[in-house]
Amino acid sequence: MNGKRRMGNLPALALAALLLAIPAFADDEAVATAGDVTWVSGGVGEESRERLGALEAGFGFNLKVTFALASGDYLSAVAVRIVDAGGRTVLETTSEGPILLARLPAGRYECFATVGGRELKERLTVTEGRLGATVFRWPEGE
Repeated sequence: MNGKRRMGNLPALALAALLLAIPAFADDEAVATAGDVTWVSGGVGEESRERLGALEAGFGFNLKVTFALASGDYLSAVAVRIVDAGGRTVLETTSEGPILLARLPAGRYECFATVGGRELKERLTVTEGRLGATVFRWPEGE
């Protein structure tokens, strides 16, 4: 009987180990929460991209934003502001790399991204439980 009880705890122990690993990833990538919004940015280097990939599912992110030049070169240090349908800023941050992941309440938003004094805007519809994605591309030489 004791053997069966110990085996029954094995899945719970595996789940606990997985949940403990997520905050370790989060520390490296600085997952932040303010109000109803959780976000993280990074993606400079393969290791950082792998950590972000692991965080996508673990934190239930529903928006992935990528920043690049038209040539395909990735950008970091992009000022990001996301505004809800009511005109309220729900997220204002600077990306630590070319990828920003966010978990927002379902709804419609405008996302403003600024680099080198040039602002671009995208209209977004965010759905609960589904990862949506958008890419901002700046022309070169401006």
